[in-house]
Amino acid sequence: MCENSSILSMLLLVKNFLNLLTIIVPIVLILYTMLDLIKNQIDVDKKYLKVIGKRFIYAVLIFLVPTVISLVINEVDEENKYLTCYKEATTENIKYYRAREEAEKKKEEEQKNIEKEKADLKRKQIENTRNVLSEQNKKKEEDKNNSSTPNINSGNTCIYFQGDYASHSYNSSCGSIASCGCGTTSTAVILCTMLKDPSYEPIRVTREVCKMGGCTAGGSSMNVLIKYLNSKGLKTEAHDTHYSLGNFSNAKAKTDIYNALKNNNMVLFHITRHFFVLSGLENDKIRIVQVGNKGQSQKTYTYEELKAMVESMTKNGKHRVIQGYVIVSK
Repeated sequence: MCENSSILSMLLLVKNFLNLLTIIVPIVLILYTMLDLIKNQIDVDKKYLKVIGKRFIYAVLIFLVPTVISLVINEVDEENKYLTCYKEATTENIKYYRAREEAEKKKEEEQKNIEKEKADLKRKQIENTRNVLSEQNKKKEEDKNNSSTPNINSGNTCIYFQGDYASHSYNSSCGSIASCGCGTTSTAVILCTMLKDPSYEPIRVTREVCKMGGCTAGGSSMNVLIKYLNSKGLKTEAHDTHYSLGNFSNAKAKTDIYNALKNNNMVLFHITRHFFVLSGLENDKIRIVQVGNKGQSQKTYTYEELKAMVESMTKNGKHRVIQGYVIVSK
């Protein structure tokens, strides 16, 4: 109870009132008596002595009020709970307990946010598992009918967004996955989908890519992401101006990307300071998993529309451009 800042504030108010009372009342009585003497309103006789005596007694009683209150509390409060609270009612203690209450409240809110994130991650894991199982079941049906390999373009794509991982560290120089994990989150989308393995999620992929030296202060290294994808048995073909890989042009990119997606491959797309995934085709338009923007992921694009969307985005006050791409295949 004594650790409650509201109760201590109330007790401090009572304490200050009593202290003020013990100071003001005697002073008022003394001043009043002196005023009577100055104005000669009291005859110097027994009546005068009687008045002075009463006022002196009142002053003494006022000084004794805190002592009397303490005695009463001691009688009523055998365990000294209330008396202890009364003694601890100081400005310093109130500030301390209030700060502690705020810290505990903040900790509870952070814990709730962490639990919510865990619940969201679990839900996404379940959704991705269902997508993988759905595609596996579809593959079994197609195998029975001697059909080709399952089509990623059917929409059974693992979906992750880096913003859902704000409480998970990327590295010490760049903060969280939400801040710098677009490359590793995109890689998780590709691995989870193409290998049909939902254990490849952003936390795991970030940890493994960082161990390979792929996590920098500016985000993920494309060279290490390519090496990581290759280590999982996937093939890669890269064309990128920033990393001086292959031979990039928008005309070539358009042709390569459409051909790759038509053949059930996926594309790790690189724009200025950002990665995301081109996951398939839908009515001859490109379907994307923009790991940094859920709204953009709800739409499909022609290559020209995708290029225009990228160039409408800004980073540090500058418009972004397409810098390259990595075609990922089995």
